[in-house]
Amino acid sequence: MKSSTAKRPMILPWLARKAGIGEHRADVLWHAAQRHAALNVGETGTPAYWKETMDRLLELIATEALREDAASFGLRRWSRAQASLWQAPLVLFDAVALSSARGWRIFGQSIGLC
Repeated sequence: MKSSTAKRPMILPWLARKAGIGEHRADVLWHAAQRHAALNVGETGTPAYWKETMDRLLELIATEALREDAASFGLRRWSRAQASLWQAPLVLFDAVALSSARGWRIFGQSIGLC
């Protein structure tokens, strides 16, 4: 007999990290989505079943992420936004370094050093 994670989507851990929920909670939501799809579609293993399962999973994960944000009084969203802002100085430094290098190269060509 196959394990229950045999049909688990490989993208599930990524979705869980993206939404900020645990992988175990994502597994629970996956099983809930499977039950919902089985009730609505009636057949399991068909393309309509898997589409309904994924649609329901995405709805459940979005709802769970909103619930987690509400439970943290908005601090969770702020910390996630702040984490992405830490990368901004690196991008700016890279842009300044490249423009500086280009400027010196152009300057060297104009006075005949290169």
